[in-house]
Amino acid sequence: MYIIETQHRRVPWRWVVALQVIKMAWLIGFYASGTMTFTMRKFISSPLIINSLSSLDVLFNIVVAAPCLYVSDRIWTRWGRRRPFVLIAWLVMMVCMLLLPLVGHAVPMAALIVLWLIFWDVNSVFDMLFFEIIPPEQRARASAIGAWLFNIVVMLQTIVLTGRFDDVVHVYGFALRGEQLIYWFVAGCLLVCFLYVTLFVRERKPLTPPPPSHGKGFIGAVGNLFAERTLWPVYFLAFSTILTQTGLGAIDPLLMTEQWGYSKQDMGTNVFVGGIINMFVVIPLVGWIGERLKLLKMFTIGVIGVLAVQIAYYLFVRFGLPDQRPSIGQIIFFGQCMSMMGAFSLIAWQPLIFEYIPRSQMGTAQAGLNFVRSITRLLTLNGIGLWVTWYSRLFRPPGQYDYFSGYLFMILMNAFGCGLLLWFARSVRQGTIKPLGVTEFKPVEEQNQENATRGSDA
Repeated sequence: MYIIETQHRRVPWRWVVALQVIKMAWLIGFYASGTMTFTMRKFISSPLIINSLSSLDVLFNIVVAAPCLYVSDRIWTRWGRRRPFVLIAWLVMMVCMLLLPLVGHAVPMAALIVLWLIFWDVNSVFDMLFFEIIPPEQRARASAIGAWLFNIVVMLQTIVLTGRFDDVVHVYGFALRGEQLIYWFVAGCLLVCFLYVTLFVRERKPLTPPPPSHGKGFIGAVGNLFAERTLWPVYFLAFSTILTQTGLGAIDPLLMTEQWGYSKQDMGTNVFVGGIINMFVVIPLVGWIGERLKLLKMFTIGVIGVLAVQIAYYLFVRFGLPDQRPSIGQIIFFGQCMSMMGAFSLIAWQPLIFEYIPRSQMGTAQAGLNFVRSITRLLTLNGIGLWVTWYSRLFRPPGQYDYFSGYLFMILMNAFGCGLLLWFARSVRQGTIKPLGVTEFKPVEEQNQENATRGSDA
């Protein structure tokens, strides 16, 4: 079969690799969003306006992505139910990337960035298409392949793309700025994605009817996200997972540069070395181990392992080092230990959560997950900032901040999330929470066999 399509019991691994490459290609656009900060700085001097414009994605995640995901469960067109959203989003995003480096004024620049952010969230429907194609038993290895490719994207961004923003290249008498080349490279990636999915990906009409509606309009759509009791365990799992993934956020570079006195180049070295180790040691090893574990067990090992390493790291730095300043080697060592344990949960996370989502409700569930994820991350990111401020006022001289104290907040949130996760695992073992994404899946091969049986009986 040369056409990639949904609802199969098992798919060729070349399909998996192709879809993951497509996913990584448009994910490069995510990092282009970071490059947009430098573009905005050319026309806007206020950091408040720059930050406000960039943070619109959080708003669009709720008012754009959630409705698109919700509607994608409830429509059918000649092009499928997920593909129209994805293809339209890629076309608009491609136009934004082509035009953005050419504008010479703040207003059109801001309009293109807002349009990009809107359709970036429309594009969130792609994950639903991906998991409708990849059957449940192949999702763990598919996730490992994606994690490996994602490390390539991260290193491509940190080493190649960002540092070329101010470069100028002369080609056949034309001067091309690095900014133009970065955005046009992203546009090229989106064009490849658009052509591939248009020509080689097909959706089969699902036999399962769409879930019932519990109201009309935006309020009704929001109510639908939480009206389905079968999705409550999914939201609970997402809430506990976001707690276990609490990080330092914007405080992390301040910890490295201001408190510990390392340079931005040292930070880049840390990311590069960690990426190489992840690609060639951590992810292949964890992927091999993960194939021999159930997803829930693999995920639990990951979050508990990260918590244990975080505690060990905090105790080592706070009480084991006289100056409480780890070396780059020590930072890389503990970072890789956390990365190795975190790889278990990272690889297992999406395949695991989709085991508990019926195919007819994938979009609705993802929309609800966006709500839960956005609100929880908003609380944890602001919470860690308040924690560092409060802790520093108590234990530091005025004007000094103990950014490393944020690890205490991370440990507390991680421990709370682990407790909720253990309750979830016990409920699964007792049968009160069922993997509906697996038990209710009927592959096309089984449908064809049933149709053939009915035909022979007739």
